[in-house]
Amino acid sequence: MRNILTAFFLLISLAVSSQNFLSWQFNDRYFSFSVGTGTSTYFGELNSRNSINNNLSQINLGIEARLLNRIGARIEAGYFALSGQDSNASDSSFQRQRNLSFDSRNIHFQLHTIYYLKPYKGDYYKRWVFDPFIFSGVGYMKFNPTTTLGGETYLLRDARTEGVAYKKWVTTIPVGIGAKFKANEFLNVNLEISYHFTFTDYLDDVSNTYASEFSNTTSELLSDRKEEIGIVNPAFYDQIQPGSQRGNPDNNDSFLQISIKAEIFLPQDLFSRKNKAIIKKPSAY
Repeated sequence: MRNILTAFFLLISLAVSSQNFLSWQFNDRYFSFSVGTGTSTYFGELNSRNSINNNLSQINLGIEARLLNRIGARIEAGYFALSGQDSNASDSSFQRQRNLSFDSRNIHFQLHTIYYLKPYKGDYYKRWVFDPFIFSGVGYMKFNPTTTLGGETYLLRDARTEGVAYKKWVTTIPVGIGAKFKANEFLNVNLEISYHFTFTDYLDDVSNTYASEFSNTTSELLSDRKEEIGIVNPAFYDQIQPGSQRGNPDNNDSFLQISIKAEIFLPQDLFSRKNKAIIKKPSAY
């Protein structure tokens, strides 16, 4: 997180120092603030059909700055939910017999570099009505998979269902596309689709093999849940036992987010005594 903040402020300082050299008119609305919501879909062992989540499951806040003619930078914080269930898998499949599930509430900090497909027009209020862009960067995410058993909620990381102690925080690599739609002089409505690669296969607590030893009975029951649904497929039922394959460690988990955001342009003198107004007509008007 400290590295992300350091990189962001370094980019901002470079941009500010280059304004006079490039003679761009960034003086009144250089930064913008955004707030948004949307959907989050997890991809991993417990989403065998790769189905897309249609429910609102995330909120995000961001601050963006235009650095160069087609380049911008953004720092963003988000809170979102992920979930997956073997109960959605095909009948008689290994996943259906495995019968695992998870829910997770996650915190995500990101730093993006943005490339705009259209050049900057010189003043924020003259911006394009339709402004498409692509972006990528780096993120840092806290994840916390849980599941329910007998009406109680349990932390799967603590249960060590595969005998592995994995970390709470993980690095992510977001890549995405989007477009800004100009609503008025001060407001954009933005649509974005982003895919997030992660450096873990434990977003869902499923990766490798069934553990052979457990600290308590509850952990054992959380690891192997085939008995809760009985025999769905005899071959897979017999296959599931301590030491057998539980997930696929060759592919890390990932997630997809579809977002809609409201973006407002912030005056440079927002925090000065001279002018506290966020909404102010451009001087050219």
